[in-house]
Amino acid sequence: MSKLHINAIVTRALLDDEFKAAILNGQRKARLAAFDLTDKERETILSIKSHTLDQFVDQLEIWLENSDWRVKIPAG
Repeated sequence: MSKLHINAIVTRALLDDEFKAAILNGQRKARLAAFDLTDKERETILSIKSHTLDQFVDQLEIWLENSDWRVKIPAG
């Protein structure tokens, strides 16, 4: 998962109360369409169960810590 994508989603949620409400109240799938996510990123974010933004962010951080999200840059 791209940390850039996660940062963009979290930043938007922090700055936009309507977006934050949508990702916490069942409209997450529609709101994620605005982001260039891989299928795995989208599935992971959609699978998070949270009632608050803090819970949502905590689960994203746990997932990032336990996965190989780093962008692979080809040599040359």
